[in-house]
Amino acid sequence: MQVFIPRYLDSPPQIAWWELDELIVLILCGFIGILTRQLTSLLVVGLLCTFMISTLKSGKSDGFIFHFAYWYGIPGFDLPSGPDGTVRELIE
Repeated sequence: MQVFIPRYLDSPPQIAWWELDELIVLILCGFIGILTRQLTSLLVVGLLCTFMISTLKSGKSDGFIFHFAYWYGIPGFDLPSGPDGTVRELIE
């Protein structure tokens, strides 16, 4: 009896060839483009940002973007019971 085991069971959600976090950036740029009537230019910006994110993530581990955002102190990515990401030295 043979059982099929999927190879990519733990891979992040993917739509077309983009992962979910890359697609959110593109959709957000498209939405802002619709609101400001600059759809074409903001879709180009969204595609460029998506390309930059995908090249930044290539070869890195899962969750790299969240670690990157925490390290540089982007709001919303801080730990609930830990120090800020911008604190480089802890003195007791």
